[in-house]
Amino acid sequence: MDYFKIKGGKSLNGSVEIRGAKNSILELMPATILTDEPVILHNVPCLSDIETLIQLLENFGSKIEWNKDTHTLVIHTPNITNIKAPYDIVKKMRASIYVLGALMGRCGEAKVSAPGGCVIGQRPVNIHLEALEALGANIEIHHGYIVGNAPVQENGKKRLVGGKINGRVRVQNGVNITTHGGTVNAIEAAVLAKGETVIEYASVEPEVDDLINMLNSMGAKITREKKDGIDIIRIEGVEKLHGTEYSVMPDRLEAGTYAIAGIITKGVVEIKNADVSTMTCVIDKLKEAGAKITITESGFIADGRDVDLKAVNIDVEQYPGFPTDMQSQFMALMTVANGTSLLKETLFENRLMYVPELVRMGANIEILGDSLARFKGVKQLYAADVMASDLRSGAALTLAGLVADGETILHRVYHIYRGYENFVENLSALGADIEVLKEDVS
Repeated sequence: MDYFKIKGGKSLNGSVEIRGAKNSILELMPATILTDEPVILHNVPCLSDIETLIQLLENFGSKIEWNKDTHTLVIHTPNITNIKAPYDIVKKMRASIYVLGALMGRCGEAKVSAPGGCVIGQRPVNIHLEALEALGANIEIHHGYIVGNAPVQENGKKRLVGGKINGRVRVQNGVNITTHGGTVNAIEAAVLAKGETVIEYASVEPEVDDLINMLNSMGAKITREKKDGIDIIRIEGVEKLHGTEYSVMPDRLEAGTYAIAGIITKGVVEIKNADVSTMTCVIDKLKEAGAKITITESGFIADGRDVDLKAVNIDVEQYPGFPTDMQSQFMALMTVANGTSLLKETLFENRLMYVPELVRMGANIEILGDSLARFKGVKQLYAADVMASDLRSGAALTLAGLVADGETILHRVYHIYRGYENFVENLSALGADIEVLKEDVS
């Protein structure tokens, strides 16, 4: 098993090119099986999660070519030969649940292993299932599998029918919390359904728009609107989708992580191929902390030179608010800022599991509740043996290691491989003293 050895104290300088968004490609890939024609995807990141999803799609009969050098993925599913998504694949990645909507949309039936627990908190799939039921599906749970069947139409084929779907999970502090994953599954199920589907309280995250744009390029009829303050997605079902060639949106979370790497080490990093329009809240918070951000033609420049970092409060919110997938990286920056920062994580109850690891490195952090923490900046972090509990905590601990005094050893870095392509290579190219080593298991 790999681990990172990080020697802190190096200023990071240079440029890094951002790849396609992990959270988008994992939605786009299942959607490709909605057509029997080839789909060509560009700007595909080389991640372990992609390999897992390829394995799952091949299980359904997809023929896949992945050129990692050109970041191109070709998926062709002329026939669905198997509607079962087995536990041994699904357990590796919760995003596997997105094949449920796609299988139901194309085949009218599916048997998908229920996803397991998640280290950062509960992610119930009940709204996914309620969405399918709203489209006429019969949903049952058998021996850990979600078994779905669409109603039989006049031609004897199983096909979903349009319906009204409510994507609201709960109301929290007067704000409607919507389901991102449930919206994705509902869209993929509805594009080939008979009639119109209306999703109220739909997720507005840009990765959902990436999915909508790709499906529309395949012949789907999907539009967005806002009525009485409610975000709505309207889908007119079509008989068939065709192939397409599509480029995955840039990863806003990867861009934010490398920006913080430059700022925390008091260097200058140019972030190329970044869509700053999807990063407004993060960029505003970096500026509030004192960082110098310059927007460029292809992205932005994060400048941490001569910056007297100031403590900034963070309330995690749904898009366009501050993203939960950036809070641990940003709070790593706050451990060395002047003053006291308050962090409120509103989406996942266990997202603060990285805090004890930062404390091991000398950070001054107090947990005030399940979702609230106080970060008081220190002048210096110190190296320690620490462990990543999830993808973003691994990134945050790496950032802390870049400025810690001494040699930080970061274990369980396989989490990082799920969401960052060439993470160590990119940081090294910027000037970081970081290497990958193998655990001695003898």
